[in-house]
Amino acid sequence: MTRPKRVTTGIGLALLLGFAASNCDSFLDVNDNPNAPETVRMSLMLPGMLVKFGHDIIGVEDLRYGNLIGGTGLGTEWMQQWSDNRDRHTYSQHQWYQVANFDTNEFWGDIYADAMQEAVNIMAEAEETEQWAYHGIAKFIYAWSAAVATDNFGPVPLSEAFDPTNSTPKYDTQEEVYAQVFQLIDEAIEEMQRPVATPIGAGDILLGGDMAGWVRLAHSVKGRLHMRLVYAPGENGVERAQAALSALAMGIQSPAQAPTVEYAGGTGNRQPWYKFEDQEPFERSRSSHYYIEMLKANNDPRLPIMAEPAALECPEGLGYSREECVLATTPIYRGNPSGEVSEPDSAISRIGAFFSADSADHVWFTYEDVKFLEAEARLIVSGTGAADGVYRDAIRANMERLGVASSDIDAYLAAKPPLSSLEELITEKYVANFLQAEVWNDYRRTGYPDVPLVDPAERYLDGIPQRLRTPADEVDYNGDQVAASGVSTGLDGMLTRVWWATGN
Repeated sequence: MTRPKRVTTGIGLALLLGFAASNCDSFLDVNDNPNAPETVRMSLMLPGMLVKFGHDIIGVEDLRYGNLIGGTGLGTEWMQQWSDNRDRHTYSQHQWYQVANFDTNEFWGDIYADAMQEAVNIMAEAEETEQWAYHGIAKFIYAWSAAVATDNFGPVPLSEAFDPTNSTPKYDTQEEVYAQVFQLIDEAIEEMQRPVATPIGAGDILLGGDMAGWVRLAHSVKGRLHMRLVYAPGENGVERAQAALSALAMGIQSPAQAPTVEYAGGTGNRQPWYKFEDQEPFERSRSSHYYIEMLKANNDPRLPIMAEPAALECPEGLGYSREECVLATTPIYRGNPSGEVSEPDSAISRIGAFFSADSADHVWFTYEDVKFLEAEARLIVSGTGAADGVYRDAIRANMERLGVASSDIDAYLAAKPPLSSLEELITEKYVANFLQAEVWNDYRRTGYPDVPLVDPAERYLDGIPQRLRTPADEVDYNGDQVAASGVSTGLDGMLTRVWWATGN
C-alpha cells in the first residue's frame, strides 16, 4: 500500500539532535521534543533523496544473500549481461525467472516511501519559501521515479498516491502515468530555470547546484521516455521520435555534461554495483557466456574492460571438476551460461573493475545513451542513412569513456558496415549500456537483442519476464485496487507485457 508518511533523512536528524527551545515556556512544554523535529532543512533532505534514487532505483538494489529486487539488477541478469555462477539461490531463483511477491516489496518502498515521499516533503517546504531550484529538482525526481515504477510494474498508483486521506490509492494505467510524468517534467524544467535567491550548494551530490545541468538531464530523460513510446499501440512513432529529437537537442551534449557521482571508495563511500559484485564473497556473480561470446565474435576491444581474465583454464563445456583445471597462463575470458550448473568461480570472468570497483563512477545518464537515442529517432524519422553517423558517434563515445585506445576504436568502426537495421543499433546499444536497466527496457519494446532463454528444465516461465511481480504488501493492503488494475499477481503476471511493449 502506498501510504503517505513524513520521511526525514538520517543525516538531518543527526545534525538537528540537541536543538534546545528558545525560551522557558517551550523548554517546559513536554509536547515538544527537541530531539524529534517535525521539519528538516531541504539542504539536508536533498542528498538523502538523491542517494536513494541513485543507488536503489536507477542503481542496483539487493538484499541479503544477493537477492536482487529492482529492474536494474534483475533486468540485466535476464538480459544475460552477467550470470549467477551457482546451482540455486537461497530464496527465489531469479536466474530461472522466479520472483516472489515479497521480493519486490523493498524496491516498491524505495520508489514510493523513500524517493517520491521525500520529494513530496521537499516540494512542500520549497513551495512555502519559494525556493524553486529545490522544488524543481524534487519534482523531476518524483516524475522520474514514477516513470521507473510504471516501466517496471505497468499500472501503478500516481494520481492518488500521496493523498493523506486515501490509504488505498487507485492504479493509473501506464498511458495515464506517462501523461502525468511528461507534464511534471515540463513543470520541473520551468521551475529549475527560475531565478534563485539562495543557490543549492553541497546538498546537490549529483551536479553541485548546476541548474543548467539539471535542465539538460531533465530534457534527456524526457527524450528517453518519448522513445520508450515510439512502438506503443496507438502512438505515432514518427511524431514521438521527432519529439525525442527536440528534447535531446536541449539535453546532454557532451561526455563532460553527463551527470556523474564520484566515489572515493572505502567504508561509506562505495558505488552501487560494488556491494553486489565485489562485497559479497559468497555470491557468485560473474560475466555471462552470452555477453562474453558476443564481444569475442565482434573482436570488441572493450572485452578486457568489461570482464576480468579467469584465473583457471578448464575443459570446454560444463560439468568438469576443479581438479581438471590448471592456472591460466594467458588471458582467458569465459562467461557462465545463464541458468546452467555452477562452475569453479575462478574459471569464470568477474565483471570488470571499471564497473565493479568501489571507487567507480556512477553515471546517471551517459552521453552515449543520448546519442543512441538520437540515432534510433533519426532512423525512424529519416532512415538508416541519417542514423549511421550518430550511431557511430555513440559507439565511439562509449569506448572513449571506457578508455579504449583510439586506434582500436577506429579499427572497430572501420570494420562495421553501414547501419542497416534497428536490430544492429539496439544490439550495439546493449553492449554499451552494460549493467543499466535500459537494456531490459529496450528488449521489451523492440525485441532486441535476441537473448536466449535459460534451461527449459529449470525455468519457471516460458519467456523472459516482461514486468516485475506485484509486491506482497500491495496485494495484502491494497488488494481491491490491485485487482482492478487487471494484472495477475501470480508468477504468470510477469509475462504480461507493459502497455508500451505491446506494439512491437
